[in-house]
Amino acid sequence: MSSALVVNGSRVLSPAEASAIRAVISKPSNRIVFDLMLYTGIRFSELRQITGESFDPDRRVIVIRSGKPMARQVTRNVRLCDRGLATVATFIDAPKLQKIGTWRSNLIGWARAARLTPLPGSTAAGNPTGITVRTTRKTLESWLLTAYPDRPVQIALSQGHTESTALRHYWNLSFTEGEREAIRGEVVGW
Repeated sequence: MSSALVVNGSRVLSPAEASAIRAVISKPSNRIVFDLMLYTGIRFSELRQITGESFDPDRRVIVIRSGKPMARQVTRNVRLCDRGLATVATFIDAPKLQKIGTWRSNLIGWARAARLTPLPGSTAAGNPTGITVRTTRKTLESWLLTAYPDRPVQIALSQGHTESTALRHYWNLSFTEGEREAIRGEVVGW
């Protein structure tokens, strides 16, 4: 079994790990939120912005306003892959929101239930897998740079990062060839 990938203290999921987590989420509404965050890469604090007004299915984007006072981008167009497009539409029909602490606890519990391998040298009894509320965001950006290495500027802008931030953190992750192939299937249509 391959070791876990980590970016700035948050685990980055392989496609198999994302599927394993999805398989143990029993509530459909939680599965929708997990997929929404995974396939859009939005921040947890941005979930409330997902509405019919912010979603343009023809252009395959959701428009997100930054909540950061010093943001370089006041708004950004979050581009959607096929799975993101379908998940956003489902979420808009029946949005289910939680508090960030509840979401964090759920993620940790699902990672345990999915039997994700602990991080090497992890002594954190409460979260040995390193899954955080930023995991899905970091996972998508890593996947996009893996699947679309010729589009770093578009990926960075969609995620609200500078190109240098995206490249510094997500460009050189060591996905296996099998994971790279699976990643391309996860983000088709982006």
